[in-house]
Amino acid sequence: MILVFGGTTEGKIVARLFDTIQQSYFYSTRTDAHKEVKGKRIFGAMDKDEIIAFCIDHDIRLIVNAAHPFAVQLHRNIYLAAKEMGIETIRYERIFPVPPHSSRVRYFSSYEEMIAALLASPYQNILALTGVQTISTFKPLSQQRNCYFRILDTVLSRQKAQETGIANKQVIPMKPEADAKELIRLARSTRAEILLSKESGESGYFETKVQASDELNIPLWVVQRPPLPFNQVVDHPKDFLKLFYQVKKTVLKKEGNLRSGFTTGTCVTAAAKACMLALARGHFPDEVEVELPTGVKAYFTIFPESLKEDSASCIVIKDAGDDPDVTHGKEIGCELSILNEDIIRFEQGEGIGVVTLPGFQLAIGEPAINPVPRQMITLMLNHLSGEYDVGRGFAVKPFVPEGKELAKQTFNPRIGVEGGISILGTSGRVMPFSNDAFLASIKQQIKVAKGNGCAELVLTSGKRSENRVKSQFAHLPEVAFIHFGNLVGDTLKLAVAEGFKKVNLAIMFGKAVKLAEGHMDTHSKNVTFNPEFLSLLAKKSACSAYQVEQIKKLKLANAITDIIPFSEEEGFYFLVAQTCRQQCLSTVQNNCHLKLFLQLGETAEIVV
Repeated sequence: MILVFGGTTEGKIVARLFDTIQQSYFYSTRTDAHKEVKGKRIFGAMDKDEIIAFCIDHDIRLIVNAAHPFAVQLHRNIYLAAKEMGIETIRYERIFPVPPHSSRVRYFSSYEEMIAALLASPYQNILALTGVQTISTFKPLSQQRNCYFRILDTVLSRQKAQETGIANKQVIPMKPEADAKELIRLARSTRAEILLSKESGESGYFETKVQASDELNIPLWVVQRPPLPFNQVVDHPKDFLKLFYQVKKTVLKKEGNLRSGFTTGTCVTAAAKACMLALARGHFPDEVEVELPTGVKAYFTIFPESLKEDSASCIVIKDAGDDPDVTHGKEIGCELSILNEDIIRFEQGEGIGVVTLPGFQLAIGEPAINPVPRQMITLMLNHLSGEYDVGRGFAVKPFVPEGKELAKQTFNPRIGVEGGISILGTSGRVMPFSNDAFLASIKQQIKVAKGNGCAELVLTSGKRSENRVKSQFAHLPEVAFIHFGNLVGDTLKLAVAEGFKKVNLAIMFGKAVKLAEGHMDTHSKNVTFNPEFLSLLAKKSACSAYQVEQIKKLKLANAITDIIPFSEEEGFYFLVAQTCRQQCLSTVQNNCHLKLFLQLGETAEIVV
């Protein structure tokens, strides 16, 4: 669960983001404020021990601190509680403009320092814009000077002002605005000789106060915001969502309950829909809903980029759930342009790859946007164009700002998708650690190899295994090398189904032991190392009784060389390799010529 400390503009931003993506949370404020947030609201100040108790009682795994920057004691309590509990904390800070280069603006490290300077100054009429909470602090000053306090025009603020005992004539309830005119009028009506403020940031209209000071030609004295001890700090909704998705993947992950996420295709559909609505209405929606092919609905916060008469572009942030997806927490965008012809055309945007090899469901030269995302976007645009009089022809240009770099972490360069990532998706959702998704990727790679005229494949468990054998297959192009991970049997079946008659399979010893026993999926969640089976192979290969007994005590397969030193003449290793090969051939009914490479350590190898 998540605990948000709010009561500020920034707190409302966090709540709105969580409400859009349907993330549950607690929302803590000192008073009964922000009734519009959908999280479970709690009220009242909490010290460190109370925060700890609340976190324990409600299984809090993440704290979002969006409290006022001057709530010093609260920040300290949050920091100490989170440190003691080992709870991750994100600080959502308000935006602070670059300090102005104005001779009228003077900064102080504390209210006490400011008050001492005021008492030593000639200023008699003082207008404080520091909020109702500071009236008590300035009360000694108000007994010697004419102090006026602008406060928020709310029942609670007026009540707090009365509780200080300050005269009503000195309190001016107003709604702060970005326009400096009202503040200038107020300053003139009070004959203010100086303005007081705290470093209130963008949401506290700090620049408005600087502007008023300049136009009135009077000083603006400012108490600097206190330093805060938090490491993960953001001050923009987009940056917060990106960081939150990354943090969520670790701290909110529950054992045995992996979360699904959304494909890049779903993200682009959401961005395209927001663009369509912006063109129709003249402004972007804050959020959009997308219906997936399965009927499930997904919700996205929209971050506008541009809006013109005939084109719009925006960004969403991808949540891939608990899947190890390189685009998780990244920006996925779309630019939508109105065309004069009645077609929907897909174009390559920044960070999107282009197809350069045969074997895809797309023609060479086409942007790598798979058929299902194209269909989702087309259906959505056709539906909305019937509802709004915008046009029926559109150019859809997905973009991923980091796509070119992210693609280097995928198989795209190997299978002929160049220049960026692919826009993928079949159901619209990403299933965490999904064998189906991995097999779909392997199937695509095999098709590309076939489409490029490869007569044989080299299947390896990963990059390390591939590097070991690559020099022996210098005659083969990059597309002929395919990683099967743990899915040995399924990958072989796909290769045979595609018509490959010659297959080479390289496998490290740890996985090979499981394969030899008949496990065609070698993932540790399905099968663990069985020293009893390995001891049987040792016995069959005429190893000594001592060696057989030692093998039974092994915890790791790779420790075998301490018991049976490797050599190409050693019958034990040949038997393991031969047994692996027979298991593979049985899986594909001997429908291909298979050469198997058993790899040990950094250089040892047996070929059968």
